[in-house]
Amino acid sequence: MLRRSFLCSLALCYGLFGQAGAPASPVAAKPVRVLFIGNSYTYFNNLPKLLEAIAASQKDGPRIETDVSVRGGMALKWHWENGKALEAIRRGGWDYVVLQEQSLLGRPPAAGASPEVGDPADFFEYARKFDDETKKAGARTVLYATWARDGYPEQQRKLDDAFTLLAREIGAGIVPAGLAWTLVKIEAPAIRLYTPDRSHPTMAGSYLNALLFYRCLTGRSVSDPPSTITGPAWNNSKPVTLVSLLWSDVISLNQFAQRTVSQEPLLPVR
Repeated sequence: MLRRSFLCSLALCYGLFGQAGAPASPVAAKPVRVLFIGNSYTYFNNLPKLLEAIAASQKDGPRIETDVSVRGGMALKWHWENGKALEAIRRGGWDYVVLQEQSLLGRPPAAGASPEVGDPADFFEYARKFDDETKKAGARTVLYATWARDGYPEQQRKLDDAFTLLAREIGAGIVPAGLAWTLVKIEAPAIRLYTPDRSHPTMAGSYLNALLFYRCLTGRSVSDPPSTITGPAWNNSKPVTLVSLLWSDVISLNQFAQRTVSQEPLLPVR
């Protein structure tokens, strides 16, 4: 029942993005340019660079170029009022602008308090503002549909409902990370997605998210995904190991990503 409820929740968006079995559009020669706006769920393990590396590993697929406007723990309201994310959108040249709200749709819980999903009113308000600017810049808004805290599966339905409702309203795409994490937790619990804080992604968690973004933004499956990726740390140019995983886990995560997107596809803007 738990899995079915998540599938049904996100499947509500299905008609917004395409028809089942529709072939991917021809790949454009120019790179796909993506701006990420968010917080630590985006910069942990440098998700944007993981996405670039996965794209670079695919011989016949498009390259992906990314930029970020991130700040730990901050919501879209903070990003709007800060102004740097808006400046980045207005520079133009983007194909997609990814919006990642604070993971509980509000402020983090106080120390020792039980985490609860907040009122999505601010999320909706400021996502709408960013979406208006994104459309003016000729790009498409993508909602990074994040996951419930470890041990609180009831949060996922509330999060998915918020993402789905907003996507319907503004015509945004969804990258359904929360759904993918749910499937992995149920069917492959040995793959650890959470760090010890029971919130942030491990290397495996970030890698799964990057696979989802690649599939959603390009309409293509990932073949022969790399098991080790090195690149710059998110906040400086120092090269680090962003991901180093067992090959068997990489294959499993790729399969979960493909299955998840088949339930809730996001087709490229053409």
